[in-house]
Amino acid sequence: MACFRGNWDEFYGEVLLLDERKMTLTAEQGIKKSSKVAAILRQVFSQLDVTEVEFFGLRFCDNKQQTHWLDPLKTLSQHRNLVGPPYIFYFGVKFYVEDPSKLKEETTRYQFYLQVRQDLRQGGLRCPPHLKPRLSALMLQAERGDQKEAEPSDSEEKQEVQHMYTSLR
Repeated sequence: MACFRGNWDEFYGEVLLLDERKMTLTAEQGIKKSSKVAAILRQVFSQLDVTEVEFFGLRFCDNKQQTHWLDPLKTLSQHRNLVGPPYIFYFGVKFYVEDPSKLKEETTRYQFYLQVRQDLRQGGLRCPPHLKPRLSALMLQAERGDQKEAEPSDSEEKQEVQHMYTSLR
């Protein structure tokens, strides 16, 4: 009956990046269940051109929707709660620096920005209500640049964000 089970070490997974792109991981790329997590991280860091690697990691959700960080020193098969195939990993900031201006690389600062943006949008980072429109306007400016005219919006909050956005230069 072993011939019907497939290869135990076969692997197919995806890494969801902070910019909402997906990175596919397959056995053809040399990734197996017996691979160390560090090998996957090296591929992700290489694709994103991240050199300050100590701040980042990969997470996954178990059957109970609990989030766990992958240990780079362990193999994928040593992570007992890992659900798949397909295996879904989330790239993210694991450790924040006290002063982001001390980060050496622009790519690292950009990944930090993407993480904060995602956390704000998903409610994972608490923000005082009076600051949210200002932060939203700054994020719009970072993504779209300066804008001269406000776009029509249906809610009062969106109108406030649009007003602030058009006033930024």
